[in-house]
Amino acid sequence: MDAVRRTKLICTIGPATSGRIDELVAAGMDVARINFSHGTRASHAAAARAVDRASAAAARPVALLTDLAGPKIRLGDLEDGAVDLVAGERFVLRTSGAPTRLGTASGARVAYRGFTTDVRVGDPIFLADGAAELRVTAVAGDVVTEVVRGGVIRSRAGVAIPALRLSTPTLTARDRTDVGRAIELGATFIGQSFVRSAEDVLELRRLIGRNG
Repeated sequence: MDAVRRTKLICTIGPATSGRIDELVAAGMDVARINFSHGTRASHAAAARAVDRASAAAARPVALLTDLAGPKIRLGDLEDGAVDLVAGERFVLRTSGAPTRLGTASGARVAYRGFTTDVRVGDPIFLADGAAELRVTAVAGDVVTEVVRGGVIRSRAGVAIPALRLSTPTLTARDRTDVGRAIELGATFIGQSFVRSAEDVLELRRLIGRNG
């Protein structure tokens, strides 16, 4: 029973849940998560206020977790907004060419300049939070992959590579601004993405201290 009492229910507040925060609190939500990768300053502030009101009405504390975006890599826009990747097919992640060129089931643009230096042959690459999996077969001007596990991928989908290979800082310029916003919203917790070392955590602690 002690283990059950220590369990916390975390719910992400977004388009599907922002109007139902009272219901979530009544159902037992302990922590409301605001993902800074999505939404606007106004929507984040509105969600934080709604959580405070629901917490007060329920007469029990509900913590607020703000999740920093981190160095998120994303695909460019795709034809018709989505493509269906098929296992065994070739898929090229382009770092060159016109940014306006739409992606297809054979390849798409990646909005990250250091991509070709951060990946190696044999690396797994996950798209859209694991909706599809690729494996790198060649790295030249672009990154050539084979689809290991297919799935439907939409425009601006996330591209995840081995975190230790990322040459970009763990805390981006946007994250540094968002730390101040999190404190303004009264966040109980700040979530850090793509942590690679203890120094990454210490850097965030120092940043919180300067903004607190």
